Amino acid sequence: MSNARVPYEFKVAQIIDHTPEIRELYLQLVNKPEFTFRAGQFVMLHVPVKDAPKPALRAYSIASTDEQKDGFKLIFKFVETGIASRFVWDLKGEEILNMTGPFGKVFFQEPPTEQILFLNTGSGVSQHFSFLESKMKTHSQIKYKLYFGVRKEADIYYESEMKRLQKHLPNFKYHYVLSRASDAWAGKRGYVQHCLKDTDYKNTPTTFYLCGNGAMIKDVKHQLIAVDGIDKSRIWAEAFD
Repeated sequence: MSNARVPYEFKVAQIIDHTPEIRELYLQLVNKPEFTFRAGQFVMLHVPVKDAPKPALRAYSIASTDEQKDGFKLIFKFVETGIASRFVWDLKGEEILNMTGPFGKVFFQEPPTEQILFLNTGSGVSQHFSFLESKMKTHSQIKYKLYFGVRKEADIYYESEMKRLQKHLPNFKYHYVLSRASDAWAGKRGYVQHCLKDTDYKNTPTTFYLCGNGAMIKDVKHQLIAVDGIDKSRIWAEAFD
């Protein structure tokens, strides 16, 4: 039976609102012995639609280590007109959610290159966090750099999780990149694609993982492939549009 036809039920064990537009769900598997996935994969949330014969299906990357078999975390970005957003933001906890999966073929490439570069926007950090948490025991000495694009200071989230990863990964560095920063912001400004110039990827063997809005991914691919001549096999992307 294909993944699309295997129904899984997960209980909403915990809800964390990191910002008004970012909600994280901790989900506990309830109807199967285990749920097995690989870091980088996603699930389809079945969203009930009033008066519709079938639910709407929406894809979300898993934000947990793939060592976990009894559930996982999902990160949601609120979309004003989104059916799934309205459904997820109405949750109070303890509800049972229906999902199918796992899906996706954007996996961590083995053996890893000397440097790994992550660029993400919105909730795209979920996939990259899963990579980092899943590989921090077996590939702890790799140079990891993560650029996390948000609009303004109030939109920053997951910093405690980033700091936790740094305790296990001595060569892990992360930067929030703000497109609408206040004058007081001392960190990086603009868009994550502008941060390519800050990394030594032309002289250091590097694998690139991109997750987030399609425009960012298009810009990064153009720079790497068309301008810099990087082999496209070193670039792995998942668009969240």
